[in-house]
Amino acid sequence: MSAKAAAIGSAARVLARIEMSVVAAILLVSLLITLFSIVARNFGYSTGEWTLKLPELFLVWITFLGMGALVTEKKHVVADVVIQRFSMRWQKIAQLLSAVITSLVLSLILVGAVKIVLMQIQIGSTDDELFGLPMAVLLSGLPVFLFLTILHLIVEILSIFHPSKGCAS
Repeated sequence: MSAKAAAIGSAARVLARIEMSVVAAILLVSLLITLFSIVARNFGYSTGEWTLKLPELFLVWITFLGMGALVTEKKHVVADVVIQRFSMRWQKIAQLLSAVITSLVLSLILVGAVKIVLMQIQIGSTDDELFGLPMAVLLSGLPVFLFLTILHLIVEILSIFHPSKGCAS
């Protein structure tokens, strides 16, 4: 493995760890909001719609932010049962096709997500249930997280051509 490929792989693993740390923090905040809401409602207090909407938004963020990290950490769902029956050459071809097709599909979704955020900026819509925050801000994570996932997939494609030798993932 070339030094450049090793550095790219190492950077992708560091990015994946950071992303998973952010996912864990978002999950913890979501759990705390939900627990607060449950306790407050049991004592007869109204917590507002934000205690329902924010964890819902966080779930979307967790899903999209975690995708790329799971690719790099090799913890995403794969068809191992089928692929392991192939020769090594066909396994690499299947992995390559999977990563390329997934990258292309996510690129199309990314274009749509960017268009939605730009439209929200243009119309200036806000979410009154989430303290009047601009919808563009609330939705801007999606294109960023999709872009990060595509970067992870590109690194995955590069690793198929330049596999690591004894390097821990």
